[in-house]
This record gives sequence, structure tokens and C-alpha cells, in this order.
Amino acid sequence: MALGFAVSWLAMLAHNLLELPLTPVDIENSGPLLVDLALLAAYWRRPRSRGVQATILGWALLNLVIGGVVTVLPLSVLPFVPEQSLSHYLVHVLYAAGQVPLVLLAVAALRQPPHVTPSN
Repeated sequence: MALGFAVSWLAMLAHNLLELPLTPVDIENSGPLLVDLALLAAYWRRPRSRGVQATILGWALLNLVIGGVVTVLPLSVLPFVPEQSLSHYLVHVLYAAGQVPLVLLAVAALRQPPHVTPSN
């Protein structure tokens, strides 16, 4: 799971460094890292928690769909006009692809049978 979070964040960081005037410590990069670390800590503490697993899946899907796909489209609801160039599309492919391992790991975790505690 830690590797999935690392790949996810590094893909987002690569996008932000290549496309935006941001540094790694800017909130747009450090904020998601803090969320990743909090979710990873929650997973390590309670790896069988369906709530934690579902939250990780939701976070990964949010990054995949919004960050990887929606923000590359020229939609009037966006507060900016995304660049429509091959390099911008490729960076978003990288961003979206980087979310896939975390999505798959979260889905796999959710598919595991729930932890059964022995009764007294």
C-alpha cells in the first residue's frame, strides 16, 4: 500500500512540477502528501477497516478522475482553461496512470474477507 501511495503522489507531483509554477513544498503538493500519509497511517493501524479501505479508494479515484481526466478537458465549469497540447495530455496520462496502482490495491483490500474476531 505504501508503494501505491508513493506512485500516486509522485505522479501528481510530476504533473504539478511540469505544468504549474509550484515547488514540492507548496500546499498543492504537500497537502495531498499529508492526506496520503494520514491514510497510510490509518491503513497500517487498521488494515482490515472497510472504512479506511473505502476512503483510500475514494481518494485514489478522486485523483484519477478529477486530477487525471477532468482537469485536462476544456470545460466551462473549470475556473481555468487547460492547455490543449500533446505535452499537457501526456502529463495527464502520467498523472492518471499513477493513480491506478493505488486504486487496484484499495479494491483488492476491499475484496478481502472481513476480519473475523473470535467470540468469547
